[in-house]
Amino acid sequence: ELRVNARVERFLLEDKDGTSKCVGVELADGTKIMAKHGVVSNAPLWNYARILQDSVDESKRDSPSTQAYYKVKEQADGMSMTRSFMHLHLGIPKDGLPDLECHHSVLNFDYPVTDEQNMSIISIPTVFDPSLAPEGYHVVHAYTAASDNFDDWLPFEEETGKVGSSPNSITSQSYSKKEGYETLKQQKAEALWKAVECVIPDVRERAKQKGSVVLVGTPLTHRRYNQRYRGTYGPGVNPGKDVWELAGATTPIEGLYACGDTSFPGIGLPGVAA
Repeated sequence: ELRVNARVERFLLEDKDGTSKCVGVELADGTKIMAKHGVVSNAPLWNYARILQDSVDESKRDSPSTQAYYKVKEQADGMSMTRSFMHLHLGIPKDGLPDLECHHSVLNFDYPVTDEQNMSIISIPTVFDPSLAPEGYHVVHAYTAASDNFDDWLPFEEETGKVGSSPNSITSQSYSKKEGYETLKQQKAEALWKAVECVIPDVRERAKQKGSVVLVGTPLTHRRYNQRYRGTYGPGVNPGKDVWELAGATTPIEGLYACGDTSFPGIGLPGVAA
């Protein structure tokens, strides 16, 4: 059975013989679902630790479940996190454009690659597959490469660490109605417009034409729809290290397993395929 819009509020944990065991989950509406074999969580480690915190009684510090939570929290606190990113999604007329390449990276070499909004990635998938857009149009996606600071967006929505509610709920949309949000959104999107102009110089004029589509996403959009803690792209490489240090599928709690980008093998399609 697949349930949608069914946020897990806490894990159901039992302590027995010095071991913590996960026997099910409790949803936000109070529904309890008991596990036949175990529970697999794809929540990023930071959210996973927050759910565990709500699942234990911290007054019982020496209990197996609380000790397991402390271990997971230590893992989460010690894991580096990439920053968030802005998105620009466009559907624009392609008449008069030369043959374009699909993938582009725009970077100012006068500054470090890690500087905020310095690197933008652009993809034009209709170069390879014109059927992805109506005839005569290109689809363009540009984003800042995990280089946007989530703290800039905290005035509009507090980060609790909990996995969010339904993206279409009034609660989830409330940040977009707050004063100043739209202004900051357009300011932050400017870097992406300038990056796309390096590939399509008249992109702003094309975006104003009838039939065009312009959608701007912020770190809060990313958090809302993809349930990402602080809108992060995922785990980063810890200082002084060359590669990710990621835990495997097992956790300190029997019957509770982890998957997703904060578990080995990590971010992206290679991780999913593995």
